[in-house]
Amino acid sequence: MDELLQQCTVKLSVPDNGQVGTGFFIAPGYILTCEHVVRGAATAIVDYKNKQDYATATVEQVFAEKDIALLRFEPSEALPCVLLSTDVPKVGDQISTFGYPYRYDDDGTPWKGIPALLTMEGTTGDEPAYLQLSLGNVLPGMSGGALLHRGTGQVCGMLKFTRDETSLMGGGGVLGRTIAECIPEIIEAQRQFHQRDGRWQELLPEETILPTPSPDVTGIPSNLQERGSRTFVGRDKTLKALHAKLQTSQTLAITALQGMGGIGKTEMAVQYAQQYKTHYPSGVCWLSARGAEVGTQLVNFAVTVLGLPQPEGDLVDQVRYVWSRWPRQDAGERVLLIYDDVADYGDIDGLLPTDGRFQVLLTTRLQNLAAGVDDFRLDLLSKGASLDLLRQIVDGVGTTRIDAELAIAEALCERVGYLPLGLELLGYFLKNKPDLSLERLAQRLERKKLEAKAFKQTQAGMTAKLGVYEAFELSWEELSEEGQGLACWLSLFGLAPMPWGLVVATVEEDDRDELEDVRDGELLKLSLVQRLGSGSYQLHQLVREFFLAKLEERKDREELKTGYCGLMVGLAKQIGQSATQDVTQAMTPVVPHIAEVINRWADSLSDEDFFSPFGGLTMFYYAQGIYDGAIGWAAQATIATKERFGAEHPDVAGSLNNLAELYRSQGRYEDAEPLYVAALEMRKKLLGAEHPDVASSLNNLALLYRSQGRYEDAEPFQLKSLEINRKVLGEN
Repeated sequence: MDELLQQCTVKLSVPDNGQVGTGFFIAPGYILTCEHVVRGAATAIVDYKNKQDYATATVEQVFAEKDIALLRFEPSEALPCVLLSTDVPKVGDQISTFGYPYRYDDDGTPWKGIPALLTMEGTTGDEPAYLQLSLGNVLPGMSGGALLHRGTGQVCGMLKFTRDETSLMGGGGVLGRTIAECIPEIIEAQRQFHQRDGRWQELLPEETILPTPSPDVTGIPSNLQERGSRTFVGRDKTLKALHAKLQTSQTLAITALQGMGGIGKTEMAVQYAQQYKTHYPSGVCWLSARGAEVGTQLVNFAVTVLGLPQPEGDLVDQVRYVWSRWPRQDAGERVLLIYDDVADYGDIDGLLPTDGRFQVLLTTRLQNLAAGVDDFRLDLLSKGASLDLLRQIVDGVGTTRIDAELAIAEALCERVGYLPLGLELLGYFLKNKPDLSLERLAQRLERKKLEAKAFKQTQAGMTAKLGVYEAFELSWEELSEEGQGLACWLSLFGLAPMPWGLVVATVEEDDRDELEDVRDGELLKLSLVQRLGSGSYQLHQLVREFFLAKLEERKDREELKTGYCGLMVGLAKQIGQSATQDVTQAMTPVVPHIAEVINRWADSLSDEDFFSPFGGLTMFYYAQGIYDGAIGWAAQATIATKERFGAEHPDVAGSLNNLAELYRSQGRYEDAEPLYVAALEMRKKLLGAEHPDVASSLNNLALLYRSQGRYEDAEPFQLKSLEINRKVLGEN
């Protein structure tokens, strides 16, 4: 326990005020310390396990009158957190602490962290009261250290002051209950952390009795107290449908609530359990299935909440005992069991009941989890529900920031693909920055993508404890090397439906079956790609951004980009060669992916192929009579070719000529003429006066003048064009 306490403790250096102090991990991403350590400062430097500058923490909340400060930082690893108790120690109880004194050796080396053993004397008469401790040497710099009750194994407070640094007179501390009163959301975050992370609870003394959840007004045994978001919108119909699904059988029914990371599976399960718990009078039990022993959690629930005696035997026997002895309430015998975040059905297969009185709800990213388990797919929020969610978070205090910039708010909702996690993160980020406009936030997101703080900073009290990138990372780690390679290849395509035949167009026929297995068994199963219909797939925009970030980490990234560009250039050339109705219809689903070459991957195009995507897209729209679309791509081609090759180049001349052709076909003769003339002069200069492209430009000008009835102007151009063509044919 002493070693784990040290692992939860950090040294804090505060450049803004010159202070040095101690802090400890109170919840994932949060450090607790004394307010006087960070007084007047916005940030503090965190040293951890003697690693200097381990992280920079932001001062998130301060309670000066109670000497409490909450700091926020970005953890780069799975860190432990203390287990806080609100119980007040008794007089004579032993309390230990660990901190970083503000002392240096003769050579200037700062002291490492040291422990101290103290004895509880009582509480002061202050408001709030403080712990009074003796028989231990508390040194300056140890303020902010956690106070560990040796009897219960829980942290009962935080060290605040020393009574005499030169003696064993001890010091004083902030009570754990004072911390809980100031930051109640941290207590919920703590509870959720220790439910899935058993490192601290495994070391508790056997006689320690953890607090039993107090029964709610319904009297239903439950461990759901204080769970759930206060900003839950747009899911009423889904909740009703989920309830109907769970009630369809009187035998054991297992339903898997599945969907991509961040879509709100856990929150949906929480809200269902809270709103429909009266349908389960014999109990609602929440079990975390990732990174924790599910069977142990179940037995603990049975002992602490149901009041069953501690079962004997191995864990399997104990679980069987719980199923057989689960109490029946007078109001009914139905029980709801929720296994949250199931990554592998094998982890829970032997820990499921067989009695029909139990209804089992699983949350998972996996589709088709196991035989006998019904999928219940959770979809993205609607546009209206997404805006309502932002309003509840940002404008809950009475502002109108969302409606004041409604168009940008709608664009932000679309930007995150109506993903609840993304919306919630953006909402709380805006709430904490009242002077930040939605427009500026949108600009930040465009620059920094998933690295933006708005996508990373979760808040105490949120159901989700991971940012968008970290949420997707959990699924990424479960992919094979082949699965990761396919994901990066898919990220190259446009944000549009992808015909599978197009995805595997460059793959040998013999390898396509294997790639389909990777698609279905990994990407689809983990909800990282969506199947739209027969042979059509699409990525969510945030998943695509995540895959793009992973693409940039690959050694073969340029090879993949070049391969993608080559595939699309070939298809663009097919359009240019024969833009018949059949060709344009066949190419319709391919067009967004050709456009992506121009919009994102133009740097990977060779000079020889650079113009082809523009030409293909221009012809695609022109052949269908969609002149605005054709002119748009032709105009973009003139700009892009000039940027790539300079003001004078054959492709620049070609793009000017194409744009002029489109204007002429629309009767915009005055717009077309200067472009034809510029293309002609550039071709003469670059290719010579007798080149076929010069003849083409001359002929185009002649056609323009004839269209205007300017026959005398057209004739010399027409004759010169014929002369050049005769010479070229004669030479050939």
